[in-house]
Amino acid sequence: MNRLLWYRFVQYLCATLSLVILRWRATGQRNVPDSGGVLLVCNHVSFLDVFFLGIPLRRTLSFVARSTLFVPVLGALIRSVGGFPIQREGIGAAGMKETLRRLRAGGIVALFPEGTRSRDGQLGSLKPGIAALAARVGVPVVPAGLAGMFDIWPRSRLLPVPHPVRIHYGPPILPDELAGLDTESITALIRARMRESQGEACRALQSDLTY
Repeated sequence: MNRLLWYRFVQYLCATLSLVILRWRATGQRNVPDSGGVLLVCNHVSFLDVFFLGIPLRRTLSFVARSTLFVPVLGALIRSVGGFPIQREGIGAAGMKETLRRLRAGGIVALFPEGTRSRDGQLGSLKPGIAALAARVGVPVVPAGLAGMFDIWPRSRLLPVPHPVRIHYGPPILPDELAGLDTESITALIRARMRESQGEACRALQSDLTY
């Protein structure tokens, strides 16, 4: 099967099943540029996060995944839907090279700057490498937020359970906004925008749950 057709099949299947079981909704998709390289950054709470990030988007999504997941069968499946490996302790030289290649080719690359899943559902500190990457690639950085995923599959639970999910894509941080900023300032800016997007998703989820 053609790779794009396979991606669309998986996207449609995940969207349909999630809509029926989890009642997911997304807002802010227009904040994702229609073309050109985009670095998509999001809070990280479960193994399912990247699938929900890609479901609402018309453009295909690439994403980073820790190298230990690239075992036979699972690794092939991850690669077939746009995933590529990075080291657990950081993006590494090979991961950085592949990220830059995909961004410069005009693709969207999603990553989770916290580097690991949250233990309490809150946005944690970001790895310092995100600032260097954002400054180097020269593409829009789109902050996204997920709400409800911690209720579905926190680190402490063996298997997921149903719960509504909300996704929000915030306004992009343009390269001009990062020009002249030091590493700490870039990291703080990205984290603040991620926090805003997560807040939007949380408010939407709370509003729907109390409606």
